[in-house]
Amino acid sequence: MSTFLQLTFAGLNVGALYMLIALGMVVTYQVSRVESLAQGVFVVYGSLVFGTMHDSLGLPLVVAVVASLLACAAIAVVLYVLALNRFAARGSIGPVIMMLGGALLFQELARQFWGLNDRGAKPWLSSDPLRILGATVLPHSLLMWVGTAVLVGVGFVLFERTMLGKALRAAADDVEGARLVGINTRLMRFVSFQVAGLFGAMAGILLASIMPLGWTWVFTLAVMGAIGAIGGRWEYVPVALVSLTIGLFASYTGGYISTSWQNIYVYGAFVVVLLLLREDKRAGSRRRFSTLFRVSD
Repeated sequence: MSTFLQLTFAGLNVGALYMLIALGMVVTYQVSRVESLAQGVFVVYGSLVFGTMHDSLGLPLVVAVVASLLACAAIAVVLYVLALNRFAARGSIGPVIMMLGGALLFQELARQFWGLNDRGAKPWLSSDPLRILGATVLPHSLLMWVGTAVLVGVGFVLFERTMLGKALRAAADDVEGARLVGINTRLMRFVSFQVAGLFGAMAGILLASIMPLGWTWVFTLAVMGAIGAIGGRWEYVPVALVSLTIGLFASYTGGYISTSWQNIYVYGAFVVVLLLLREDKRAGSRRRFSTLFRVSD
């Protein structure tokens, strides 16, 4: 029982991380129609900037958090310009290639600035683990779970209950229709990149004291986020649940079978899910994303 609970705690950490990455990708895709292969950049820079500001420079916690958020907001501006400029946006593949190039650019910058080794942040909560039914959990892990739940809830309220959220959903549903009712769709696309940056930055900040990150994680995190986004059919709530399931599945397989094949099990399960959930091409059906939370045919 204690082993199962310990693996569950580890899986919740990973699942929360994948959830925030995947949800950032969902917002970017739904509003801007861009598959963000650079979503891992936000997590890596969020963690590295936070650790540098808080540990290396000794700045207060709040200042380090704000600096990390601002850095990721600036990166979001760069990626927005790269992906949605009038030259790249002419074809469907253009924004994807530009996002890939942006990810490579920021990956190399992270390698040059922070070096080859992964870095984390010193714990600013108690480092004494808590014991729960024979298993142990760090206070920072609890913070990761609570912070993720709060962010997901705030995102849901934002998109469902605010005028900004309704404008984002309108832009996601019908660009031309949104323009006709006076919604600035270009601004909505810009906001979607900022929301994605916020999710990624907060994931990096919350994770910084739990595990080290570095330049090699940029594409690994993006791939795992993409698995959650695609597995949840790019819908907000299903993506959150699928991402959490991926984290738990990875932890259980690594703990009970083998950690060396852990990612293989995840990728293999994802392929199976895709085969089971694929649409009936013979009927010529095609799904259209109508809102951030529902899909209508």
